[in-house]
Amino acid sequence: MQLDPRSFAALVAVLFLAVAGVASSEEIALKLRYQPGDSYVLSLATTTQTAVRSKGARRKPFDEDVQLEYGARVVVLEIDADGRPVRERHEEVRLAFTRPGEAGSLFAEHAAFEVRRDGDGEIRLFANEKRIERAVEKIVADLLASQFEYSLGPALLDPGHPVEIGESWELDRSVARRFLRDRGMRAVDFDGPATATLEQQAGLGAEPALVIRYRIAVGRWQPDETPPNSLIAASEAHVEGEVQLASGPNGQPMRHASKLAMRVNGVLTASGVAAPVPWSFQTSQSSEQSTQIVKKALAANF
Repeated sequence: MQLDPRSFAALVAVLFLAVAGVASSEEIALKLRYQPGDSYVLSLATTTQTAVRSKGARRKPFDEDVQLEYGARVVVLEIDADGRPVRERHEEVRLAFTRPGEAGSLFAEHAAFEVRRDGDGEIRLFANEKRIERAVEKIVADLLASQFEYSLGPALLDPGHPVEIGESWELDRSVARRFLRDRGMRAVDFDGPATATLEQQAGLGAEPALVIRYRIAVGRWQPDETPPNSLIAASEAHVEGEVQLASGPNGQPMRHASKLAMRVNGVLTASGVAAPVPWSFQTSQSSEQSTQIVKKALAANF
């Protein structure tokens, strides 16, 4: 029997609706909630590459490449009303650094200290109830402040509703501006909408992992500081990143990787100089964070 084309089209439409009907939406839980006694292994790695050029000037080109790797076993001691730690004990701490002509470690083996966060986001480090040396504290505090759960990342990427795999949503521009401002950039104009997409990829275990991939493109931005008598000619920047969610219902972030690339060109004018002197600044910042829960709500004293 030959199927009428109109009947075939109707059948295809019914099958499409049936398949679409079983497509499940995923609840996205980006805000981590801890309990005192929870423990996790934290790994943080950052790479910052910077290049400064000034044509026709006596100043030599400046190039810098700095890498930091931080790791610790963390025990939550105290939390706030939102379930975010305000006191933690970091054990087996390691902090390795690499920069041109130098490499080493900032702490001795088996280092441990207490991390305290106040309501304004300030991070203080204590060892044996004494505050750690300020120069060392600043390096560690800057790294810990970049943790995804303490940044504007969860607020920026939260879609506000369940989403399907493959679905994209636009990010709030005001939150995106603040997100970039925390990274030292004042966005003047965006180059199109900032977006995020929920995707699925092969995981390390039996179940595939859910990943949120996001991108923010900036057509023009303003540096916090510029050389005296300088004018900005052109600038651009973009941020790309992904957040891998743990398997299971309401999977929480377990890995975050991002890269920020910024470029700005300008000219330097001065009295007695015949022509403006062009200059350029270019930098990229890459970061990767891994959070692995090892114990939940320890019953023992902590």
